[in-house]
Amino acid sequence: MTSSQLTPPQDTEPAIPDNPVNHVRSSRDYRIGIVGCGPRGLYCLQSLADQLQQSVALPAISIVIFEPSEFPGAGNVYAPSQPDFLRMNFAAKQIDAWTRPCPSDSPRLNLVDWLKEHGHAADQPEGYVSRGLVGRYLNDCFQRVVEQLQRVATVNVLREAVSCVGRLTDSWQIRTGRTLFNFDDIVLTVGHGHWQDEATDTEKQTETTKPAFIPTFPVERNLTEHCVPPGSDVAVRGFGLTWIDTALALTEGRGGEFHRAGNAWTYHASGREPKCLYPVSRSGRPMLAKPDESLFAPPQALNEIWMHGKQSLDAITRPITGQAFKEQLWPVFTDAAATAVNLCSGTPLTSQDDVATWFDRWCQSPMNSSVALETMKQSFAVATGQSAPDIAWALGAAWRNLYPALVRCINYGGLSSEAWPNFRKIAAEMERIAFGPPAENVGRILALVDAGLIDLHYLAGSMQLQSNETTDDEAGPKCLLVNGIATQPVDVAINAVLPSPQECTTLGPLQSLLDEKTIGRLHGTAAIEVDAAGRPLRNSTGVTEGLAIMGRATEGCVLGNDTLSRTLHDHPQRWAESVIKRIHGVEILA
Repeated sequence: MTSSQLTPPQDTEPAIPDNPVNHVRSSRDYRIGIVGCGPRGLYCLQSLADQLQQSVALPAISIVIFEPSEFPGAGNVYAPSQPDFLRMNFAAKQIDAWTRPCPSDSPRLNLVDWLKEHGHAADQPEGYVSRGLVGRYLNDCFQRVVEQLQRVATVNVLREAVSCVGRLTDSWQIRTGRTLFNFDDIVLTVGHGHWQDEATDTEKQTETTKPAFIPTFPVERNLTEHCVPPGSDVAVRGFGLTWIDTALALTEGRGGEFHRAGNAWTYHASGREPKCLYPVSRSGRPMLAKPDESLFAPPQALNEIWMHGKQSLDAITRPITGQAFKEQLWPVFTDAAATAVNLCSGTPLTSQDDVATWFDRWCQSPMNSSVALETMKQSFAVATGQSAPDIAWALGAAWRNLYPALVRCINYGGLSSEAWPNFRKIAAEMERIAFGPPAENVGRILALVDAGLIDLHYLAGSMQLQSNETTDDEAGPKCLLVNGIATQPVDVAINAVLPSPQECTTLGPLQSLLDEKTIGRLHGTAAIEVDAAGRPLRNSTGVTEGLAIMGRATEGCVLGNDTLSRTLHDHPQRWAESVIKRIHGVEILA
């Protein structure tokens, strides 16, 4: 389904499906718009399909899905067209696009079962598959959801970006580059949005016109040999997951090969790689490897620790003040971590204060190159069972396993405004400690360091960009790296830092809603304030009916949006239920 095959819904009388379910003809159809259809948009559609199929006495329903990318359900982040060396940091066993029970006869497969059905039986549930493969799964789920929706509604998919959303008297108006649409109900799930504008036509740019920073994504267009020539010295801004993708794209993506012997990784170059990659980071702190926790202690024993921690978090009174955050919430994590590391070591030598002290030291001044390298090596050794569990492992495990209860604590204004600065600082560091790459990718990065293709000496240094107007390729470099001791000229600078959730709200339809004060931000954060169904709140007194916003733009009001999990949040289900109530004229209360 493409836009060339579709007619704007407000200009046509919607067709009644061949097998309608208790449809009641009204003066016109009920119109629903889905703006953005990556995974979160898919989840909204799937929940809506279930609700519509189970409902009675409905008018004719018309649904329009606005998704510019080629593969709805996958979006840009999980585009099936991306190379296979871009891997997940979320285990295959945790990915399931469906909620249950199933109201139809159509089979609903999680990722592991889908992989088996499509000839990928060798992939293990504990493994980390490519993002492109996950994208193919998500797109297949999207096709199944559309088939389900078409039994009860008219469905159109437009490969168009939405530039503006506005409120009319009794409806919502969506503007694209070509036309206007009116809807009774819309949901915005724009996620990361489009890849940065600088990536547009990068292949066509000449050496004198290319941007000072080349964005990492999409790697198949931005990090080609034309854009990043073999033998060049390359500075990379960022030291997180996108940095790892950048490093792999410029090595494994250039025909190099990684070989594994036991837990040791080595790299064999193709000769097409850059001469050297120089990551630069404000903190210098790496992301730690995700371990297989079953290596360390009986799962039941660890689960008892996590269950106790969840119960402690659930018992904290909301809203959580700054003092309560310091004295009640954070100690739950340090206590769980100390208990876990003592259980796995068999010797109760680590105290809650030891964990808190370790974390405070971790957060101090930027990490230098040698400490960062040793931290990565230690993390890899623990994650692969070569070294005993340490505090870093235990704190990461506590954060991951207690996260659902933390979400319940924080969501929808659970933190007072004075508690937010401390939480924001801790959450940023725990992203590095708990939600890092699979151990195999840390092993690959260490192999590239050993091969001399990654140099960490400027990790906590500074990057001095030379403007296109003052830089001549024949005369000198486009960028200089400085670490206080030495200076390193580089030929290419890559931006491996994705826009923050708050930056994403300044683009496209969300900005138009903010400008009109139709939506607002939660106190103490830059997040769009919504209720449990994704409906924006007006001065915390009532919902904005007919509009819902989900995903990264609400990060802060809703915790942990960057996940494929269907169990961490139930916003799509609640939104779908609210749509049915609106269709039937039931007032929606905050």
